[in-house]
Amino acid sequence: MGGMRRSRKNARFIRWAILAAGVFVLGLIGYTQTINAPVYQGEEGYSLYISDTASSIKEVFQPLMKEAKVPHPRLFKLLLALKGHPKARRGHYRLHNGVGMLQAIRMLEYGFEDPIWLRMRGYQTREQIAQQWSDLFGYPIDSAKKALELELGFEQLVPNSYQVYWSYTPKALVERLRREYRVFWTETRKAKAARLKLSPQQVVVLASIVQAETKQADERSRVASLYLTRLKLGKRLEADPTAVFAYLQRYPDAGIIRRVTTKITGMDHPYNTYRRSGLPPGAMATVEPEVLDAVLDAAPSGEVYMCADPKRPGYHVFARSYAEHLRNSARYHQSLNRRGIRR
Repeated sequence: MGGMRRSRKNARFIRWAILAAGVFVLGLIGYTQTINAPVYQGEEGYSLYISDTASSIKEVFQPLMKEAKVPHPRLFKLLLALKGHPKARRGHYRLHNGVGMLQAIRMLEYGFEDPIWLRMRGYQTREQIAQQWSDLFGYPIDSAKKALELELGFEQLVPNSYQVYWSYTPKALVERLRREYRVFWTETRKAKAARLKLSPQQVVVLASIVQAETKQADERSRVASLYLTRLKLGKRLEADPTAVFAYLQRYPDAGIIRRVTTKITGMDHPYNTYRRSGLPPGAMATVEPEVLDAVLDAAPSGEVYMCADPKRPGYHVFARSYAEHLRNSARYHQSLNRRGIRR
């Protein structure tokens, strides 16, 4: 009899244990489903940009809850209350249907940002880059200019597409771009620059002139060779793009210049290589990496003069003697006169 009672007690215990385990498992499943329920509903994702670190996550989500974009607002508020209403960290966070409520809270609480793209291309001026940084990261324009000119250096920009974080301070952005500059300037490229007796920064300055002078990839190295020859001989570069750049710096409302006149080449300015010897004090614009490589692969040649080729728009004719250059130049100016281009 005693054995049968113990057997029945054990059976009841096992049944209750199984029931309790089932309730626990169901509760765990329910809890897991609750905390992993989507925090946002919508066909397209939503980007949160948080700049005020004093805001709580609840305050950040309040507009979305008003728009009924949070499927379970009461559960979400309960989770936030259980977490002690944490603050949101500055940054960019991407919400979509696959982001659960607890995951979203942790993202904002600990600053697990989603990256954004910073796309810098060639031919951008200092002013354009500073404005781009100001627009993308929300920096005051003066802070962007200071970071670009004083902390990084315009010549250390390598145009490319970079994954960065919206929370970057100007200092953090500078360090990120400086790393890319160091990656680009390999020992091989440094050796090529040394062979030309130029520093990496000087290569960038020269390449900015080459880039402005010709858009033709098959002509870049030849144009660079001409300028290298003039530097080697101690001649002024007399590069039209530098004269135009200098003129527009002084007269920004001058409009499009289609003909470089003596009024432009004769103006004294640090960037005008008709009046100043050597390289200008800085690059005129950001330089595409392929243009930098074209300069690094160039070498001084016997060609010292060039002018635009009237028969092949976009290309140049080159000369070794001044007399030959004068003949080429006369033909080009005659073509401008026939087309009525005076300035």
